Amino acid sequence: MTDPAGLVCVVGSLNEDTTLTVATLPAPGETSLTEGGRLTSPGGKGANQAAAAAVCGARVAMIGAVGADEPGERSLAALRDLDVDLAAVARRAEDGTGIAVITVDADGENTIVVDAGANASLTAQEAATAVSAAKPAVLLLQLEVPLDVVKATARAASGAVVVLNPAPMPADPGPVRDVLPLVDVLVPNRSELGRLVGRPEPTDISEVIACVVALDHHGDVVVTLGSDGALCFEKGAAPVAVPGVPTATRDASGAGDVFCGCLAQQLAGGAALLEAVRRANALAAASTAHPGARVRADLAGLWST
Repeated sequence: MTDPAGLVCVVGSLNEDTTLTVATLPAPGETSLTEGGRLTSPGGKGANQAAAAAVCGARVAMIGAVGADEPGERSLAALRDLDVDLAAVARRAEDGTGIAVITVDADGENTIVVDAGANASLTAQEAATAVSAAKPAVLLLQLEVPLDVVKATARAASGAVVVLNPAPMPADPGPVRDVLPLVDVLVPNRSELGRLVGRPEPTDISEVIACVVALDHHGDVVVTLGSDGALCFEKGAAPVAVPGVPTATRDASGAGDVFCGCLAQQLAGGAALLEAVRRANALAAASTAHPGARVRADLAGLWST
């Protein structure tokens, strides 16, 4: 069992998000006008997951890179306010902080376009060195930093539970599959799972199960299903469905990041995987009732329920 005071180390992206609200998501070639103005907020899959883990009570260290600019300072300040350790976040004078433009429709569905900026400058050596020094209980990874960084840090995380959220999935999933032997808990959504096994996106539970079987991952798999909840596949056990939590959704962007951050916090605290999934599922659902991709600190109260 993991030390209850175990550290969650997040290697990933730090961005500044601009969120635009529209009636319907624009089709190719279509121009849409915003209906609710725009929201500028800190983001990045890595930073969002670090924030979620911290909000849930974990000790968190962030490893990544920002530009030497105002968006970078705002990104760091938002994590500093949550007591996230930022000693291993590099400041790049030659690169701007990553940015994301998020479009959200009236049903809370979204599209996201990311310019990596300084995130792409993070090197495998500096990230792996930082992970080795941190000695985390849980290492949480995504794919908004270079894949060689992901692989190197997974190798460097001796004794840690390695959690990979394979998002955003690259056009060629082959290199991502090469990382899977280093991963203890894989957390894809339906689309990412289908692409990992070279199949169409699974549309029902039986297809999700078939994809996980075809993946033949040596560790555990948690498939997030949006409003339908999640499916938990512990190695050697039958899959368990965790139902969705009914929520008046305003903005689903970032819900997967909330899920992963909370899952990491629970695992670092010694929770069994299924219980961790149930807790993460509840907080991720609650986060969709609020605009923006980052969980609100006041939602941490759910943790005591």
